[in-house]
Amino acid sequence: MNPIKKVSIAIPVYNEEATIADIINKVEAVELPNSLERELIIVNDCSNDKTSEILKGLENSGRKVFNHDKNQGKGAALRTAYENCTGDIIIVQDADLEYDPNEYPHLIKPIIDGKADVVYGSRFMGGGPHRIVYFWHRVGNKVLTLLSNMFSDLNLTDMETCYKVFKKSVVDKIELEENRFGIEPEFTGKVASLAKKEGISIYEVGISYYGRTYEEGKKIGFKDALRAAWCIWKYNTTTSAKVIKYAAHGILVALSQLLIVFLLMEFSDDLSVKYQNIVNIIGIECSILIGFVLHSFLTWHVKFLTFAEMLKKLVLFHAVTGISFAIRVLAFYFISLMGVHYIINTLIGIGIAVIFNYLGYDNLVFREKSRDKL
Repeated sequence: MNPIKKVSIAIPVYNEEATIADIINKVEAVELPNSLERELIIVNDCSNDKTSEILKGLENSGRKVFNHDKNQGKGAALRTAYENCTGDIIIVQDADLEYDPNEYPHLIKPIIDGKADVVYGSRFMGGGPHRIVYFWHRVGNKVLTLLSNMFSDLNLTDMETCYKVFKKSVVDKIELEENRFGIEPEFTGKVASLAKKEGISIYEVGISYYGRTYEEGKKIGFKDALRAAWCIWKYNTTTSAKVIKYAAHGILVALSQLLIVFLLMEFSDDLSVKYQNIVNIIGIECSILIGFVLHSFLTWHVKFLTFAEMLKKLVLFHAVTGISFAIRVLAFYFISLMGVHYIINTLIGIGIAVIFNYLGYDNLVFREKSRDKL
């Protein structure tokens, strides 16, 4: 195991003229354990106050300042920071003084001790000071953390915390996409998948929290909470997440088939058996295509490298769905011979088809070869 020698502190900045100098001083004043070397990676996300002026001239061997030409959001700023970090450990530090850099030794310790690969600093555990600010923010954090835990199969108390500390090798294995605050649930979802695949260890330690009001510059809002919920749905690919999304998307697929059949029958004067059969075939094929899109991009989160790869997956998807339907028909026939009631027989058949489809999609259709990044 390579020894930990250097810590990179990633600081995304947007309109923090009142606090940026203070946070830099606080970060540099912290005494790191084991005499670790430190570097500050400061990303100015096109601030329109005096932040840019303050940052001019601050760059030195221990501080690297990067400037975005246009405002993109915290997630984009962190991606820029991660690309330029050279430390063995990365600490995310907001520039608004809500989080105290004196927590660093406490946060780093599980990694230094060889126990953790990722550490979350939780505002909701431990005995540190905690400023009382907004009730509904606390409720929102709890709800989002609960949703994230359901999908990631982790047991965090504070998914949305700024203080995420991790080995550089961890973030090198994931590809982050979100530009704004959605990067928090995205990071958690992808780290959870990495934990399941490679066994990386995730810890959580209690921290203090000095929250600020909107008048003092707080930026996150209700729209960000909605985006966070969407990111939890989108980026989690653990078994828990796949089962939940598979069930929900399956319901949408069934409803789409019913809607298509209803519309085609409603706006046609042709009520012949032949036309009804054609309508049913169209409805089934459309629902299969809708299911393929939902399951590939959201349930299993597949990234197709070529059109040929997508076409191959679509053919396999049709094959699994067709075999599942055949198994359902056969099961219905044989179970009916046993005298089982029609409704119960139907439910059993649906259950068999649902399970077979999931196993087929998971183990055959969307089973991915190892990628460099999640």
